Amino acid sequence: MVEHLIHILPERVASQIAAGEVVERPASAVKELIENGLDAGAGAITVEIAAGGTALLAVSDDGCGMSPHDAVLALRRHATSKIREAADLVAVHTMGFRGEALAAIASVSRLELKTRRPEDLAGIWISVEGGEERGRQECAMAPGSRIEARELFFNTPARLKFLRTTATEQGAVVEVVQRLALAAPRIAFELIADGRRLLELAPATSALERWRQVFGAKSAASMMAVAGRGPGIGLEGLISHSQESFPSARLLYTYVNGRAVRDRMLLRAIGNAYATLMPKGRYPAAALFLTVRPQEVDVNVHPMKAEVRFRNAGALFETVYGVLREHLLGAAGADSSPAVPLSAELASEAQTGSGEAVGAPAHDVTAAIVPPAEAPARPLRLVALSNPPPVAWQPTLGLGYRGSAPCEAPAAAASLVSAGTMAGALPAYSQLRVMGQLFCGYIALEDDDGLVLVDQHAAHERVTFERLKAQLEQGGVEVQNQLIPRTLELNPARAAQVGGALPRLRALGFQLEPFGPSTLLLKGTPAVFGAEGGVELLREMIEELGEPQAQAPSGLEHLLKQLACHGSVRVGRVLKGAEIDALLADLDRTPFKANCPHGRPTHIRFSRGQIERMFRR
Repeated sequence: MVEHLIHILPERVASQIAAGEVVERPASAVKELIENGLDAGAGAITVEIAAGGTALLAVSDDGCGMSPHDAVLALRRHATSKIREAADLVAVHTMGFRGEALAAIASVSRLELKTRRPEDLAGIWISVEGGEERGRQECAMAPGSRIEARELFFNTPARLKFLRTTATEQGAVVEVVQRLALAAPRIAFELIADGRRLLELAPATSALERWRQVFGAKSAASMMAVAGRGPGIGLEGLISHSQESFPSARLLYTYVNGRAVRDRMLLRAIGNAYATLMPKGRYPAAALFLTVRPQEVDVNVHPMKAEVRFRNAGALFETVYGVLREHLLGAAGADSSPAVPLSAELASEAQTGSGEAVGAPAHDVTAAIVPPAEAPARPLRLVALSNPPPVAWQPTLGLGYRGSAPCEAPAAAASLVSAGTMAGALPAYSQLRVMGQLFCGYIALEDDDGLVLVDQHAAHERVTFERLKAQLEQGGVEVQNQLIPRTLELNPARAAQVGGALPRLRALGFQLEPFGPSTLLLKGTPAVFGAEGGVELLREMIEELGEPQAQAPSGLEHLLKQLACHGSVRVGRVLKGAEIDALLADLDRTPFKANCPHGRPTHIRFSRGQIERMFRR
C-alpha cells in the first residue's frame, strides 16, 4: 500500500496560518480595521480595547457601510472591493486591498460585525467564532460599521502565549492609532482602553495641528514644515529642529501615498540629512509624506503592508535627503548653498536594503541648538585672565591652535552646564559682548537677555569641518607641498589598512605614495594645518583607520570629522582677544554653526530669568 505524504490543509487550518501573517498581535488587527474605516470614507473612528486588546478589540466608523450581501462576503478570505485582477496591483490607491484582514481576525477570535449603508433602513449583524458563522440578523444602527473581536487567539494558544504584557500590547495599540491619525488629520480619532479614554483627537486642519494633538504643544513647537519635489516625487511633512533629539527612532513616521511604512532607505535618508547635526545614539522626530506614482512603488511585498519596494530608490533617497538637508540648513541660518552628500557613496547606499522594516536610521543623529539670529552691533568687551599661560600659535583657517597650555576644568562646571539650556534664539555670536574664558575652554558671552557659553573646541571644529567639506566638494582639499618629502614607517599589521584607505586620505589632502612594504612617502598635507601640523594629524588618523566607522561606506565623512576634530583648538587653551573675535566671526559665517560635526552643542545659554531664579530674585 502506497502512503500518501502530501495532503491539502483543511480550510480552517489554512485560515489560522494566514491569520498569523496578518494578525501578529492586537495592534495588527487594530491597524487593519482602522484602514478599512479610512477606505470607507469615515469622518470619525473609535477604537476600544480591553486587556491590551486580547479580551476586546472593537473599531467603529461612520463610513459608507456595507450591504448585507457584501458584509457576508467580506468575512471570507480574499474578499475585496479594491482589486479585480493582478494588473490592479500597480495602481492601488486604497489602504486595504488583499482581502484578508476581516477573515483573518474572524478565524482567531469571536467576532461580531455590524454594518449599515445610509440608504438602507436597517443594518446587519453577523457573529463568527473561529472562522465559522454562528448567527446573522438585521439590527438597528447608524450608518457605518463596527467590528468587535473578543478573546483574540482563543483557539491558537501558541500565538497567545507569545504576546507581551497587557501594558506592552496596549502601548502598541496606542502607537498604531497615533501613526494612522498623523496621516489623516481631518478625521477624528478616539481610543478607549479598559473604559478609560486615552486619545481624543478632533479633526485637525494641518499635520502640525495633529502633531500638537498627539504629542503636545512643546513637541509641536520644535517641528518645522518641509516640502519639496523630485522626479515624479512629492514630499511634505514635519521634521524636528536639530536641537530636539530622542534616544530612539520611535518618533520617525514615514508614509508613502498615505500608507504608513518603515522603510530602510527612507530612514537612511533621514539619518544622513541629520548627520553631523546630532551625536551618536540620538534621533530626530519626523512625519514625512511621500507621493509617488502608483506604478513606481510595489505595496504588495508584505502581508501586513508594512513594507514597500521602490522602482527608483536612488531618486527617492536623493529627494528626501536633499529636501531635509536644505530645510535644516535654512533653519540654521547658514550663509551657504544647500548641502549635498559628501560623495556618491552616501547616495549609493539608497540602492541597497530598500523595503525592509527597521527601527532606526543608519546614521545616528541628535541635538543641536537654535542658531543665533542677527542683531545690531554691540560694543566688544574682553575680560582678560590674569597671567595667562603662553599659547603656541600657528595660523590655521585664520584661527589655528597647536601646542598646549595646562588648565583643568573644575568639577563644578558640570553642575553649571546642567542648569543651562541649548535652546533659544540668540544674536550673532560675534555681536555679543565677550566677557572672557571659563576653565580655559569656554568663551563667556553676554547680551541683555542672558549669558552664553561657547565651547571653543566644538565651535572651531564646525568651522574647520565646513571649510574642509566645501573644498572637498569643489574637487579636493587644498594641499601644501612638503619642501622635503617625509617618510612614515607603519606597523606591518596596519599597512594593509592604510593602503586600502589611500584614496580617501588623498581626497582629504594627504599626498601619499607607497614607499616599500610598510612605509609611506608624504609629499603634501592639507594646507589649512600647515606642514608640521599635517604630519601630526596624519599619524593620529592612521591610528584610527582600523575603527569600524572609518571602514564603513561613509568612512570618508567620518575621516573628515576626525580631521576637523584633531585640527581644532582644544579645551584647555587660553585664547587672545583677537583669536576669540576671529573664531566667533568665522562661526557666524559657517553652516550649522550651533553644533559640532559630531552633534555636540557649540553653546549653552543661561537666560537672565534662569540666573535670577537661581538667586531667588
